[in-house]
Amino acid sequence: MNNLKGKTAVIIGGGSGVGRGIAIGLASEKVNVVIADLDFASAMTVKEEIALQGNSAIASRVDATSIESLSDLASDTIHS
Repeated sequence: MNNLKGKTAVIIGGGSGVGRGIAIGLASEKVNVVIADLDFASAMTVKEEIALQGNSAIASRVDATSIESLSDLASDTIHS
């Protein structure tokens, strides 16, 4: 990947499937990863997988159909 180290990526749906793979891949490139998923337990599981690889991430419960939830996610991401 083209020098993404230190950048921040928010992956909505990052708790499973393709989103999970993207989150793990980006974290391995030292990208600051926010795993956003409606299923908070899944997001936490991916966060823990990333931690086991020696990287860090943030897990967040998000409802992508809710403007308020997305706004809270943006604010939390900026302030973390």
